[in-house]
Amino acid sequence: MTNEKEYQALSAKLLTMMVLRAVLALSFLGITTWFQISEYSFSKFNLYPLYAVVVVVSLLTILYSTLLRKIKNLYLFAYMQVAADIVLITGIVYITGGAESYLHIFYPLSVIGAAIVLHTRGGLFAASASSIAYGVLTALDFYGWLPDAYKVFDAPGRPAWEDVVSTVSTNILAFFTVAYLTGQLALRVARIEKKLTEKEMDFDRLATLNKHIIDNITSGIMTLDERLRITSFNMEAESVTGYSLRELYLKPVDEIFNDMIDAGGLGMPSGTRIEKRFKRKDDSDVYLGYTISHGQGGDVSRIVIFQDLTELRAMEEQLRRHERLKALGELSVGIAHEIRNPLASISGSIHVLKDELKLSGDNLHLMEIVLRETRRLNSLIGDFLLFARPAQNKRETVNLSSIIEETLKVFKNSPDASRIDIETDIKDSVYINGDSRQLGQVFWNLFINAAHAMKTGGMLRISSRLVYPAHGASSGNSRNINGNMALAQESAVEIVVSDTGEGIRPDDIQRIFDPFFSTKDTGTGLGLAIVHRIIESHAGIIEAISRPSGGALFKITLPLSAVKAL
Repeated sequence: MTNEKEYQALSAKLLTMMVLRAVLALSFLGITTWFQISEYSFSKFNLYPLYAVVVVVSLLTILYSTLLRKIKNLYLFAYMQVAADIVLITGIVYITGGAESYLHIFYPLSVIGAAIVLHTRGGLFAASASSIAYGVLTALDFYGWLPDAYKVFDAPGRPAWEDVVSTVSTNILAFFTVAYLTGQLALRVARIEKKLTEKEMDFDRLATLNKHIIDNITSGIMTLDERLRITSFNMEAESVTGYSLRELYLKPVDEIFNDMIDAGGLGMPSGTRIEKRFKRKDDSDVYLGYTISHGQGGDVSRIVIFQDLTELRAMEEQLRRHERLKALGELSVGIAHEIRNPLASISGSIHVLKDELKLSGDNLHLMEIVLRETRRLNSLIGDFLLFARPAQNKRETVNLSSIIEETLKVFKNSPDASRIDIETDIKDSVYINGDSRQLGQVFWNLFINAAHAMKTGGMLRISSRLVYPAHGASSGNSRNINGNMALAQESAVEIVVSDTGEGIRPDDIQRIFDPFFSTKDTGTGLGLAIVHRIIESHAGIIEAISRPSGGALFKITLPLSAVKAL
């Protein structure tokens, strides 16, 4: 039994030997017959044995090709073919003149074929069998022990014994010499083929490994030919751009990466780094950083490595914003405290004046305006201080479900809730570490904002569920504020507050948590900013989503308490 590759190689050699056997045997037979006939009268010879040889060779070729697909032991099959060939050659030599035949040259051909297919051992087997068959045939023919009736050609006289012995000895020596040399050559070729096959396997494994590495690199890799057409695209490049290699193969790079071309990156020195905005296949924008290097030419004239820097840019912007707000907050807190003290003195003094002075008419109205605006200014300063520096009261384990339900109960009794329907799906007994007053203010602000967005009525939905781990951003136009990167590794609760109101404009969603940004004429712009600050101080995440179907959705994710989390 042979392995699969050896089986295929031996099968191919046997098939080649079959074809060559038929072609060479018939060709040499025809040529030799023509030369020998040309020396005598054509009518003198009985050519039926030659026809029989042609028929036998043809039938054996058909039989061998049929059995080739069915026989499992190809080595035994090859030895059987060699033996049959030698018998056939012996018959051909006999009918074409015996000891005087020219066709004993077929014996070396059979030895060569056996040595190529079966190497040195096969060649020596064929040489031995050929020597025995040729020696026996020559001896029998010399002594006249074979009938002459089956000979197509017959010499007019018997050759001398010395000539016969010399011819047989020379041919036998030639048989074994050819067997040995051809066998050694076949072995050397086989070793070379094996080494080449092993190298091809190594190259295939190396190519597969390289492709696997390139496909799993977390950077997009693209190669360009000398005409700046795309010649390769790894998996990460397809993921970042949304395009497949099938769509981009041999397309000019400027059709897809026109911003990179506009920046002059392909004309810059090797290793140049540029950052440009890129429009994906789905028309969404991402920010890519490109590194462009010169390749070896041909299909790899340029190598472009790029990464999606969108999240990194967002994190950098968030960090810069956080630093700016921190500095502004420190300054603002000091100013607010300084304003609050004299404001309290003014407010108290006005109350005293109001009680002591007997005002009426316009004067009384003006006094009430002053008092109202004083209270409003004091409330605004209080909100600003809460945004700038949320009170770090001692946190305790609180029932978040109860906080939501109590806040919702108060909201239902407010005038803002009179025109809307409320639907809830709140999981019971969800505990977190936090400040119940601040968390209540978060949900109150969200409920009030939702009510204001549904001026003509609508549906307010509040739901909660446990998530393992905390979910990231959802699809759609959204703004995600991540207050603690470690949250993703913890068990958490997710609260969703959604409405069917006007929604949030795409241009506004990136600024919705900024302080003093408001879409309402009477708003201070601190409501959602305070919500964000409180959630951030509780190591949570808040995400705002404007839904294509209408309305807005706020998703809050908070870590569960390690004590009573279910």
